[in-house]
Amino acid sequence: MRRRLVVLLAAVLLGVTGQVSVSAAAEDDCLSVPPTISQDTDPVETIVLKNTRQVPIEMRAFHDAVDCSGMTVDVQKADGTGRTTVALTHQGGRGMPPSWTWYGYLSLTAATGGGDWVITRVTHGANILETDVRFHVYRGSELTLDQPARTSGAARTTLSGQLRRYSNTGALVPAANTTVTIRHWTRNLLIATAKTDAAGRYKVTVPFTQNTTLRATTEAGGNYVAELTEWVTAHKLIAMSYLQPLPNAYANAWWKVGGTAYPGRLQADLQLWNGKAWATTGSYGFIGANGAYERYWRPTRAGVYRLRVVVSGERLDNTPWSREVTVTVKQLPTQPSWLTGTVAPTAGPPVKFGTTMSSFGFLKARQPNGTYTGLPNEVVRVIAKRPADAGWAVVGQARTTSSGYFFTHWSVPFAAGETFTAVLDYPTALPRVASSRSGTFGPFTVQP
Repeated sequence: MRRRLVVLLAAVLLGVTGQVSVSAAAEDDCLSVPPTISQDTDPVETIVLKNTRQVPIEMRAFHDAVDCSGMTVDVQKADGTGRTTVALTHQGGRGMPPSWTWYGYLSLTAATGGGDWVITRVTHGANILETDVRFHVYRGSELTLDQPARTSGAARTTLSGQLRRYSNTGALVPAANTTVTIRHWTRNLLIATAKTDAAGRYKVTVPFTQNTTLRATTEAGGNYVAELTEWVTAHKLIAMSYLQPLPNAYANAWWKVGGTAYPGRLQADLQLWNGKAWATTGSYGFIGANGAYERYWRPTRAGVYRLRVVVSGERLDNTPWSREVTVTVKQLPTQPSWLTGTVAPTAGPPVKFGTTMSSFGFLKARQPNGTYTGLPNEVVRVIAKRPADAGWAVVGQARTTSSGYFFTHWSVPFAAGETFTAVLDYPTALPRVASSRSGTFGPFTVQP
């Protein structure tokens, strides 16, 4: 008795419609379904043949009470060559609902195994299941990505490797004129592409700005599947020039230091050694796209100081990196300053709590020829104190004009019955000009 069945088979990377027929014993539970390219019901989706390959062929019996020992399958190339018989001698069971499987292995070599194959028959004793289950065997490739040499600063990183493929003879030979793609591990972003030469070698240089993890890939083509390498990290170092400081530094004057640092978005922080630890001077920030930076420091007194510039960035092997310089700060000879002015009630006496006071005058500095000229854009303070106060308190201030003139209003902060005096004060902010104070104004007695 024979019967014919039409079955839709899921083969490797192919949707196949094949004819299946059973002869001799149609009720043989071992031959109730067609064979599959799988092992323990796990399908092999892509068969890639490199040197040798064991391809699993499996029959499902649905329960372990069925004795399917002695079952074999006939397999051959689609063109009729390479016919071989595979014994299904291995057993396993898994899945829900539970099923029992019998499977064996088709042994293939790189020289003869590539291409289209077909399972033509399954035999169990005198019973035969004729099939047309087709699958494809791809030839394998060997793609490598060399560990890139660590580079410094703006130097480009060289990425290289080799692509070889198994030929029809089974030999591993260079694959020439093939595109290799380099991709970033973040979202598989494209970094670069390169073509292989006659030796299968490829090379491309990339301007990385930080440590970068990547891999090489090839697209599927012909009888070869896509290939990819393991992840490799290209490492980068900060390259920092020697510091270029101003040769002279003076108290109360700005001193500058500059230099260059690469690669990428780096920060530079000017730090001062305070005798116990490094502390920022407040001159810090990102370095420009051209790699150049300048940082500034204003010492307040003469002496010898240690300063350094610290450069840092993300994902760099030697971050942070720094260079140090010793600076000798000198005190410049100072020119005397001359402060004249008035402190008085704006509307006249009496002086009460909250009364508006006016302070105005001129701030000048003596020049080498003995003349006095106005000091522009300097701050003059009004300071006051009561007899019992230990120190002076700032009650107002003004900034001088181009001629040295200043003017300000302030309110009396003292209570009725108290007495206070006031002074105009200039604490110098210039390296060559001395501080100065006016005479005392008052005393003023605060009226009820």
